[in-house]
Formats: sequence, C-alpha cells, structure tokens
Amino acid sequence: MKLLLHTCCAPCSVYCIDTLRKEEIEPTIYWFNPNIHPYMEYKARRDCLKDYAKSIDANAIFEDNYGLREFCKNVVNNLDNRCSNYCYRVRLEQTAKFAKENRI
Repeated sequence: MKLLLHTCCAPCSVYCIDTLRKEEIEPTIYWFNPNIHPYMEYKARRDCLKDYAKSIDANAIFEDNYGLREFCKNVVNNLDNRCSNYCYRVRLEQTAKFAKENRI
C-alpha cells in the first residue's frame, strides 16, 4: 500500500513510520512546512528529517517553501488559533494535493 505521510520533523515521525512498517505499509515522507519559523528552526527540522530519512532508507519528498510572508499574512489577526485555523489546514491540503497529482 502507498501512503504519503506529512511530516513536520524527524522525532514526530519515528513512531508513525515504525508502526506503519510493522503493518507492511511503506510510507513516503512528505515535507511541506511553510509555517515553521524562524528560518533556523525550519532549516534544523528539514535537515534533521533529511538525515533521518536516509538513515532508515525511506523515500522522502521535500517541498522547500519557507513561506514567512504568506504565513504572517494569514495568522496576524488570529495568532492564538494559528495551528487549527491555518497551519494544519495548509500543510494537509498541500499533502493531499501532492498525493492526488502523483497518485500516491
């Protein structure tokens, strides 16, 4: 079975990937996180995930879009609810779009 797994960082994905593999599902890791700021945090998470994916021999796709301007524009008036009203939605919509376009 194919599965595209949105991943925000390596530590968050370890248990998910291990569990999926035990169920004989090989996930493709998908990185799209234009909501992670500052840039140093964004880069650290992305680079750690790249290293982790290599270390476990996992297929990984990285859409490298820092996206600070778009993020700020969409959360400036509702910072307290940015995760539920913007971050989750944007990342999962893009993941679904990529999966559909690439038949994953």
